[in-house]
Amino acid sequence: MTTSSHATVFDIHLLQEQICSHLSLRDIRRCCLVSKDFYHNFTPFLYRNILIHRKSTYNKFHTPESLAALAKHRDQVTHVNCVFAQIWKTLLDCGCHNLVGLTSGHLPKRDSNRDQNRFQTRYITDLIEANPRLYTVELSQFLFEPEVVARFCSVLRNHTQLRELSILCPKSNLSWKLINLLTWSSFHLEKLHIALDTYFRRGGERPRGELQGCESLASSKEPDFALKELALTFRVPSHQTKSLFRLLGCTPHVERFVAPAIDDDGSMNGLISLMQTTMTNIQHLNVHSLWVQGDPVVRLVSLCRNLKSFVSSPIQRGIHLVADALLLHHRDTLEELHMVRAARITTQQVLAFLEECPKLRIVDMMVTMEKSSPDQEVMTRQRIGDAIVSTGEMDATCGISWACTGLRVLKLRYAVPERGQDEENQEVDESDEWVLPSVLYNRIAELTQLETLWLGKVEPPIVADDSFMLAIHVGRGQIPPELRPPPPPTSESEIRQRKIGTLNMSKALLAWRSLPRLRQLHLRGLKNFIDKDTVREARKSWMELEWICYR
Repeated sequence: MTTSSHATVFDIHLLQEQICSHLSLRDIRRCCLVSKDFYHNFTPFLYRNILIHRKSTYNKFHTPESLAALAKHRDQVTHVNCVFAQIWKTLLDCGCHNLVGLTSGHLPKRDSNRDQNRFQTRYITDLIEANPRLYTVELSQFLFEPEVVARFCSVLRNHTQLRELSILCPKSNLSWKLINLLTWSSFHLEKLHIALDTYFRRGGERPRGELQGCESLASSKEPDFALKELALTFRVPSHQTKSLFRLLGCTPHVERFVAPAIDDDGSMNGLISLMQTTMTNIQHLNVHSLWVQGDPVVRLVSLCRNLKSFVSSPIQRGIHLVADALLLHHRDTLEELHMVRAARITTQQVLAFLEECPKLRIVDMMVTMEKSSPDQEVMTRQRIGDAIVSTGEMDATCGISWACTGLRVLKLRYAVPERGQDEENQEVDESDEWVLPSVLYNRIAELTQLETLWLGKVEPPIVADDSFMLAIHVGRGQIPPELRPPPPPTSESEIRQRKIGTLNMSKALLAWRSLPRLRQLHLRGLKNFIDKDTVREARKSWMELEWICYR
């Protein structure tokens, strides 16, 4: 027996809660245009996430019509992400008391926006206090005034639902006392991230009474912080390391740790001692801010148990020792590896990560932005400090498959061997392996789960002279003849070599059609060998591709 229903497609708004939970704001706007009923039923969900990153959008948001609509749908507002902190007072005036997430970024190129945001902390504090469901707060340009910080910390300690706090301040004038007050008020948080670009005044050790006053905020003689993620990315003066280590000694549950900027071996020994006794559950280690040599970092890596992710420092001289420690202790558990500007890592070590770490999901060994140069050809030829894989050394291991079959992100720079030259005919040896060797692109083609692929081709090292350094660092002067852009190919040999290189790159692009999940493809130093027709053919297999860039 079948039952009949009188529901029509125009009654879809009855399931609006379930439908809108899976739709983007753009799709919800389109639903509002279907009919008048759809408009009235779907419009409230447009206020679920408020995202404002432009001044024009901010001005439209404060028109009388928009403010009236905000007051009407204030209970629907749960997440706000706005780079203009003046919006917090507007949310208070409209009575938005159902917030779950607050994010206040900054516009780094606008000093006026930065200065205006600094004086909105008092309103942000009131807004946090007025929203009992608030879970995540991310602030930028925090105003470190004693009375403002004291009020903020009081609200932080008394809030029952707040679990994640991030304060990112590029430039701040603060004292270590306020930092202690803020950190010791975070005993019930699960995530604390404080990033500062400041310099603490040198002086004597903090009086014990002031430190005990901060410890009393935790309402326990032996406090046990609930923190699982801790990031303190600022420079710690040597005379304040004891107070920092006293705080770290109360965080036994930390799993994701970003070490502060420490530049002396004595402080490193204290951090190593804490990881031996208290902080024994670290599974994600970030040492990007450390200013020490490789040996102390090797000890930190060896003390971690089941390390899943690691971020190296770009100024460590013993980075090759750190790579050996990672392979020795964590090859079976490592999932993310970020080693940008790790030039001392050898090709064998890079291949060892790919061949011996089966759980790797992210391998990042390539800078996002390169240094500026007066000439693009120079940019493709200079080595800027990244680890470089020599494809000539890969030939010896071409029969070994990569173990990380589930790799999703691969960012890597490679170099091909120098091409041979016929001394009699003065012609370059015609080979199809001098652009992108098959030993490399075939291995990449086997990574069927790959979503992000960045490859950078570099030429063999070049001896730099004074005029070269002048052109690179100053951006003026004459480029040496050996570094000037080569003229367009004119001879038959040069044209034939260009065609061979283009054919080789086309083979690689067609081989990568086996990567159906590819979203981002970035190729450096290969622009001259890209055939656009081949790119169009390959893109048919990349249904989720967001963008492709080659230069």
